[in-house]
Amino acid sequence: ASLDSRTKAKNVDPSIRASIEENYGKLPLSFEINKGQVDNAVKFLSRGSGYTLFLASREAVLSIRRGSLKGKEQIAGHNLEAEVSKSVTNDVVRLKLVGANSNPKITGLDELSGKSNYFVGNDPAKWRTDVSNYAKVKIEDIYPGIDLIYYGNRRQLEYDWIVNPGADPGIIRFAVESKVNPKLDNTRGDLILDKTGALRLNKPLIYQRRTGSRTEI
Repeated sequence: ASLDSRTKAKNVDPSIRASIEENYGKLPLSFEINKGQVDNAVKFLSRGSGYTLFLASREAVLSIRRGSLKGKEQIAGHNLEAEVSKSVTNDVVRLKLVGANSNPKITGLDELSGKSNYFVGNDPAKWRTDVSNYAKVKIEDIYPGIDLIYYGNRRQLEYDWIVNPGADPGIIRFAVESKVNPKLDNTRGDLILDKTGALRLNKPLIYQRRTGSRTEI
């Protein structure tokens, strides 16, 4: 599912801004372990510009924020100095794993140096500090003999099904819940999950690694 994580740099030379945005887009998504900052059903979460991703035992929930609380009105290419309110809507897309293990082992992989801190309210007992972040999240035996790994690839969230020898990939099933009915992109083979076509599940790619090289199946 494509997640655009670009940022805008103001008052910067256009060539430098383009370089900043391109390099920022190459940063991997990070996944926070849940230490009580959200509902206990969530094991890991990822926050970005305009979205929050929640990973639970048997589902991934993507909440997308469209619009902003405040912004500058633009007329004829010029920004007005006065800030104006803009509407904000949240689109939620759920990927539920059908028939999956209800209590799999979920761990973070490739721990990152950055930490998250939450200081909400006046009660220090409810604060959460030094929350670890990871580059990947691994769910072991989500189906018999099958692992699931979530990770970031530049501006996209990706996931791999690791099918161990003897396991049956045919048992992998998931249901998509969203405001709009998913539809197939007949040209690319992707599954489109929103009205704009920006949010999509890319056509699956299957491969094996043999003697260090990748062979498509």
